[in-house]
Amino acid sequence: MPTLHILKGPDKGHSFDINQSLVLIGRNSPDLPLSDNTISRKHAELLNEEQIWYIRDLNSANGVYVNGVKVAQKQAIKQGDQIRCGSTLIVFGGRTMAGISGEPGTGLRIDENGNIVETAIMATVPSMDDSVIMAAPDTSDAVGNLRLLYELSTAISTIFDRQQLLDKVMDMIFDNLPADRGFILFKDDEREDVIPEVVRYRSQDHSEELTISHTIINHVMKQKEGVICSNAMRDPRFKKGDSVHDYKIHSALCVPISVRDDVIGVIHVDTTMATNTYAAGQLRLLTAIGFQTGLALEHARLYQAGVQAERLQAAGETVAYLSHGIKNILQSLQSAADLVEMGLTKSKVDVARKGWIIMQKNMTRIQNLVLNMLAFSKVREPNRVMTQLNQLVAETLEMLTTQADAREIALMTDLDEQMPAVPIDPDGIQQVVLNLILNALDAVNEKTGVITVKSVYDDEKDDIIITVHDNGKGIEAEQIHRLWTPFESNKGHGGTGIGLAVVKKIVEEHHGQVSVTSQPGEGTTFTVLLPTRGEEVADIGGTSGPGLKGNEKRWLFPRRK
Repeated sequence: MPTLHILKGPDKGHSFDINQSLVLIGRNSPDLPLSDNTISRKHAELLNEEQIWYIRDLNSANGVYVNGVKVAQKQAIKQGDQIRCGSTLIVFGGRTMAGISGEPGTGLRIDENGNIVETAIMATVPSMDDSVIMAAPDTSDAVGNLRLLYELSTAISTIFDRQQLLDKVMDMIFDNLPADRGFILFKDDEREDVIPEVVRYRSQDHSEELTISHTIINHVMKQKEGVICSNAMRDPRFKKGDSVHDYKIHSALCVPISVRDDVIGVIHVDTTMATNTYAAGQLRLLTAIGFQTGLALEHARLYQAGVQAERLQAAGETVAYLSHGIKNILQSLQSAADLVEMGLTKSKVDVARKGWIIMQKNMTRIQNLVLNMLAFSKVREPNRVMTQLNQLVAETLEMLTTQADAREIALMTDLDEQMPAVPIDPDGIQQVVLNLILNALDAVNEKTGVITVKSVYDDEKDDIIITVHDNGKGIEAEQIHRLWTPFESNKGHGGTGIGLAVVKKIVEEHHGQVSVTSQPGEGTTFTVLLPTRGEEVADIGGTSGPGLKGNEKRWLFPRRK
């Protein structure tokens, strides 16, 4: 004879034996009178047809739910099913019930005091590809679940930091499921235990001691399925799990996090709220979240592995290019040293001087290479100070005078006499000018080469423009787009391919632009535009130029309103 047990609601603890084939559930029911004001007078009916029991909603205001799924039409029920009408939770069963999974002791039972004891594992959902399909007769629930899974997959597919990813998952769980506590735990093979990586409480007032039922977690990890544990503290199978009793879990969800076929962890949420019991739909949702989390963690791991491989490859290429460049410089230094030694041995000053000039040139090359590598590898904000740009250009040209004179190349300037002190990083911009002039020196021919460095101040826009023009052989159109690529060089053994990449990086750090125009046989012009309007920067005494007094201020990019 079936029996209806009231687990929640105003009539909690009551049991009603069913001794007829049609039973009315409602406030005015002669068969099952309930005092719950959230239940309609004629809420639902139970009927027996050919030894099969069915439940039907009688157009009630709050609906009828079986195991958390809304009843849309007449639906068959079996022993152990949970029926929710309003705020009343009813279990359809008997004095002796088989368990949901067919295992002994997993169903409802009557304890020695005649009290109804809820089952611990009320329902299970396997964790696999199918678990992401959120089937539900209630369209609003299905749409909400699909929306959540879409938002989750979109959010975590772009997160590659493990901790940030897990925090995002827990945020979405707490936003969409009722939970007092939430944990994400992962298996630690060395300690043969699970280690919590994310711990979340809805209330700020909670015990600092972390208590979780290992019995439930071990079941989930072993069986690879998500479970609902309802009132687990009273289940006899968990009597050895002290943590269940310590925290007095009322209802819990625990689902696996799997990568391929291996369970690497679990998501566990629980609540002590007497008015809330997790339903099968919420279990399926959390199981899908656990499945998506496993995919996201594997995706993040593969991405990080790919990034690491790319970094190693880039580092290997960098070392190869640098080794090649340094080897060429060292060979030139060795040749220069031999000339110096020969000149000194044979008392030929002109031979020693020639060797010394070559040595100076290569010392400049290796110094510039080191400076470029430091500038290229370090991300930093420019250290802007008020600087006399024309003076900086003159100092840079002076550094290269010996090298230009040795090849009889003319270095010319056309500097704006009205150029004021401007807010720039002097070390960075000097590196820009130096690299552009060195590039031009490599492009022009001996004795006929001419390089012109020009500066212009646009008073209307507060921009400064630096151009470096050479009369070299020019650059082919198809090669121009490769100029800014690191380690791409058209100089053969004479270059490392990093100088122009450093120019572009430093200029962009100044929020500026660099461009190039060139025609084969007509030379090349590099143009650097640097904006200077923006935040105010105090002038450093002695750097102010025409139209700017010693302690006057200029604006530095970007300007704050």
